[in-house]
Amino acid sequence: MAAQQLEWMWLDATETVTLSELARCCGMSTMELDELVDYKALLPMAPEPTQLPLMFERVFSAEWVTPLRKVSQLRQTYDLDLFTVAMLLNHMSRIEELEQQVRTLEAQLAHLPKHGDTD
Repeated sequence: MAAQQLEWMWLDATETVTLSELARCCGMSTMELDELVDYKALLPMAPEPTQLPLMFERVFSAEWVTPLRKVSQLRQTYDLDLFTVAMLLNHMSRIEELEQQVRTLEAQLAHLPKHGDTD
């Protein structure tokens, strides 16, 4: 039960996860995730200045859980190296942004009168 609650919490993008938690839930090692950070494909959250002396581990937005799981599965299926995983993660993120823009534009268009309507 606690594992299920933790799972739902991680799917909430307002939550945060540590590097080790992210590694455990995505099936990747902390060293692999650090390499993705080095490639700028995975972005840790900036710590608050008051937290700096207390932080021992990088913290990430929980929004990374789902995409990292997907690329981790693809990595295993197709035997991908980490550089390819980084590129894939960047492309998946860009696709998600574009899909969100399309949904926003579709919602805006739905409120406009249709061509030929005389109302």
